[in-house]
Amino acid sequence: MSFTKEHKVEIINTILRAIKEKKNPYNETLSFYKISRQTVYKYIKELIEKKLIKKVDNKNYTLSFYNLKEENYKNINLQEDIIYKNLLKEVEKDKKENVIHILTYSFTEILNNAIEHSESRNIKISYGEDYFSIYVQILDDGVGIFKKIKKNYNLKNENEAIFELKKGKITSDPENHSGEGIFFSSKVVDYFLIDSYNKNFYSGNKDYFHHFEQNKKENIKGTLVYFIIDKNTNRTTKEVFDSYTDDDYVFNKTEITVHLAEEYLGEHLISRSIARRILSNIEKFKVIFLDFNGVKTIGQAFADEIFRVFRNKHQEITILPINMNEEVKFMIKRVDKNIVME
Repeated sequence: MSFTKEHKVEIINTILRAIKEKKNPYNETLSFYKISRQTVYKYIKELIEKKLIKKVDNKNYTLSFYNLKEENYKNINLQEDIIYKNLLKEVEKDKKENVIHILTYSFTEILNNAIEHSESRNIKISYGEDYFSIYVQILDDGVGIFKKIKKNYNLKNENEAIFELKKGKITSDPENHSGEGIFFSSKVVDYFLIDSYNKNFYSGNKDYFHHFEQNKKENIKGTLVYFIIDKNTNRTTKEVFDSYTDDDYVFNKTEITVHLAEEYLGEHLISRSIARRILSNIEKFKVIFLDFNGVKTIGQAFADEIFRVFRNKHQEITILPINMNEEVKFMIKRVDKNIVME
């Protein structure tokens, strides 16, 4: 039986996605398409010959990595744009334009941080692809990003540093840097992780994080930034920047994932003190989205501190609660029944 080119591409993508998700490619493909097992075998054989997949054993396959690159640099007079051009410019040729922009932006921003802020002697860059994704790692042997933020901002511990970093506009050199690089890099890619001295900052699909932890060979002494980009994404850097900037392109909006306060700060969302810690250092923003996804309940004092006390002191700042269950909504409405909810 012959298929159109488009139909064959659909079948091959089904086979590849099944392999990525560790499912049986034969069973998965035959459940969607009225084709023979022999046809599936033929397509799998073609994928092996093209080195897009490889056989693990008689029943299992895995996606192949290609365009593998690994370079070690002494951190002396490095320039991130030149390293990108020399190391990665050639991999752009088969990528979508928006994916190239995401890769260029995130790579150069993170590498610049390693060059200028890490106080490292050495930087190691690793790059690879499979059929679906781009994988980048940038490792330095410096002081550690969370340790440095803790020291520079006089925080209690590295967990507080991670929580602050997620808000954005955190930098150890405010005269020369805006503190936007990590924030926006973590938003434009599909998965983003910082690992440093047994502490982690991550955003995106948690499955990637668990996979990273399972395969990590040693504790990171310094800072490792690891990010993944979906090669088929339609996301653009402009869309992401527009979500957090105003009409004058000023980065004045941020989003705080409230349940992370329990994870990183180690307290339930009950007291005024934890509310103040969540809102620390946000005077530099004009709009704050408080994401209550995953939060079951909050205390009356917690709600009052944010939605009455803080708002009365900072009327120039808009706080918008989002993704609330009915119990959280009730507690916020008790403070201000007229509050705008997204």
